[in-house]
Amino acid sequence: MTVTAAQLPVDRLAGGPLIIASDRCKGCELCVSACPPHVLALDVGAVNALGHHPVQLLDAGRCTSCALCAKVCPDFCFEVFRQPLPARVDA
Repeated sequence: MTVTAAQLPVDRLAGGPLIIASDRCKGCELCVSACPPHVLALDVGAVNALGHHPVQLLDAGRCTSCALCAKVCPDFCFEVFRQPLPARVDA
């Protein structure tokens, strides 16, 4: 059986730095502790099919795309995208 990207149960942020596969998150909070700008938290208002509160991105603008969340996640719930570099101004 082939699964398309549109069928994946992930939280997609339009143009955002992360895709979080909340269906696989077991709420261990390793990513929350590892996040330098502290923009990840458990979504206590949601419960996934595993019975856990999944992690959510609180502020996409403050995410630095450092990928520490992806490095510590035992369930590979994160897909991290590089932020575009600001335009250089040559003097």
